[in-house]
Amino acid sequence: MSKRQLKLFGSQMEIYAHLEKMFHPEAGLNTVLLTGKSGAGKSTVVQEFLREFGVSIHGYTTVRHRSVSRQEVAFQHIYLPESATPPALTIEYPNHLPDLEYFLRRVKDRVVFDRAAFLKLADYMSPQQVFRNKTPELMLWDELGGEELLIDHLFETVKYWLDLNEKPAQIIVWKKQFRRSKLRLAHLTAEEEDILELRRQEILSHPSIHIHDLDCEESEI
Repeated sequence: MSKRQLKLFGSQMEIYAHLEKMFHPEAGLNTVLLTGKSGAGKSTVVQEFLREFGVSIHGYTTVRHRSVSRQEVAFQHIYLPESATPPALTIEYPNHLPDLEYFLRRVKDRVVFDRAAFLKLADYMSPQQVFRNKTPELMLWDELGGEELLIDHLFETVKYWLDLNEKPAQIIVWKKQFRRSKLRLAHLTAEEEDILELRRQEILSHPSIHIHDLDCEESEI
């Protein structure tokens, strides 16, 4: 396929090439974890890949909704293939956000995290749901690595797919933990912070994972 149609910069093009290799058995590349700071283009390159490559998929993508004033910001899971891949990953509204099912919503300084939304997501990504019909060629986890990993059901589901030998190709879009994101997790207890860090490292160090960082400079995941 022609890459000239894609509006991707150098690092994204390199990642795009790695994603293509997932479907060549000789490459030995089955699970790709994309990381990078916010705005690095992780989800963008995945969306371009899905549009161009046309593989059967089971998973989810994450859409950000925000007001023009930036006083309201919310995040929504879009289940694939139940819904179409969204044309935009960020949607702005002139006033208040529409009444949708958000898993995280911030209004001014008040943040609401909906754990029930991640329990629903874990059920959707469970082997029972994935194998219900024809096995997909690709599974997508778009935004993973934050507070949601404290939900045992979700973490166990992620681990199941990492440990499974015969499985679809996997793309994980991974959150880096910078100072700002750690401040967003300030409400966690010291024990929860330790569990979250252990679970993050367990995923990052898993032997099936191939990590690709879109950041130009060396930085800690």
